[in-house]
Amino acid sequence: MNMAVIIQARMNSKRLPNKVLMPINGKPIIDYLIEQIKYKNPELPIIVATSKNKADIDIVKHCERLNIDVFQGNLENVSSRFFNIMNAKSLTFCVRVCADSPLLDGSIISRLVKLINDKVDIVTNVYPRTFPKGQSVEVINCKTFISNYNKLNSKQDFEHVTRYYYNNSKVFNILNLQNDKDLSSVNLSIDTEDDYQKVSKIIYNLDKNHYEYSFKDIIRKYNEY
Repeated sequence: MNMAVIIQARMNSKRLPNKVLMPINGKPIIDYLIEQIKYKNPELPIIVATSKNKADIDIVKHCERLNIDVFQGNLENVSSRFFNIMNAKSLTFCVRVCADSPLLDGSIISRLVKLINDKVDIVTNVYPRTFPKGQSVEVINCKTFISNYNKLNSKQDFEHVTRYYYNNSKVFNILNLQNDKDLSSVNLSIDTEDDYQKVSKIIYNLDKNHYEYSFKDIIRKYNEY
């Protein structure tokens, strides 16, 4: 089975521009995510999917410095980036995560990967969401994605890679991992300046390397502030 983690990243966020490379404790946000994945899923290659927009050249240069594989595609059509990566790398499955999730627990990836089989189209923890925002993971069957790509026909489908599958859930085999407690109201992703400050505070006050904590450990830290 040929599998990779694809990190979706861009610099032109409307609410918090350049957030992907904003530093926390001297380290860019995307680095925390990369370290989480590498520590808990060392066997999975990482590909950063960004755009050909001039603003995203800094992401490309940063990934090159880290020796992380990077792919540049269409700015608005994020789905096409995944489609092209799947074909270029001959992937069987891909793990989709977003770069604005520096505290994503890499063990969630491991748990979802264990659930895949040839008949499943998507394994996810967001349909319905019971995990915190910033802990979202989707494992996509690339054969399904490629064969259905020409059915995407809206701006939202192109921007939100898996939206089409959830909107047509009766057609696809979707497995959802539920948390033991509904924490969907908790936000550990970075979308605004307030999010950035809160996540920064959590990271500043960690006693160990961030990747040594589970998301439940992080939730306890989150609730302290």
